[in-house]
Amino acid sequence: MATGPEYFEREYFELHEGKRRYLEYLIGQLRLSGVESGAVLDVGSGFGFFLRALQRAGFRAVGLELSAYAAARTGRDVRQVLGSAEDDLPFRDRSFDAATLLDVIEHVEDFRGALAECARVLRPGGRILVITLNRFSAARPLMGRRWSWYRDPTHVHMFSIGVLRSGLEEAGFDCVRTTTLWNFCSVGETSRVLRPLRAIARVVHAPAFGDAILLEGARRG
Repeated sequence: MATGPEYFEREYFELHEGKRRYLEYLIGQLRLSGVESGAVLDVGSGFGFFLRALQRAGFRAVGLELSAYAAARTGRDVRQVLGSAEDDLPFRDRSFDAATLLDVIEHVEDFRGALAECARVLRPGGRILVITLNRFSAARPLMGRRWSWYRDPTHVHMFSIGVLRSGLEEAGFDCVRTTTLWNFCSVGETSRVLRPLRAIARVVHAPAFGDAILLEGARRG
């Protein structure tokens, strides 16, 4: 997976106003899952935008990031550990109340192993939130090779709800919630033609054909 400066030189890694609204949405989804406080592990934490949002919301946030370049850009006001989701996580068993993989799991070759490691470091009943592009997105046939999944050469898996749910269950989670979504807060980060849709300025849930999948799992006891 690319980890150098050239990979991060795109709008996806900029904290624009739409991204700020999306971070607020993500905090809301975490609270909706029943996690109001406690320790949260963000796997693939990048420049630490979500870590700071978690801290402002009162959580104890820890990030895992593969790229030394991204980690160096994060700053010392957040806790971030260098490491890969492909390896054993450098944390003790039952250390966290929640874990998030936000647009990360599609980059992970051994995604089942990564989910199992997340289960290990979560307390019983701890929540995992996974967001990834949806194989059955209505945008995929419309956009063709311009669709987001194809614009990033480090993507290795394209998920359906069924495959992702199966992976969660095999890893030791009960699947509690599934939905698909359209993120109109930061749409157009990889395809500029879609950028005017940011005027909608919200995340819209759909039963099946949204652009991304959101799955919530609860670690079995």
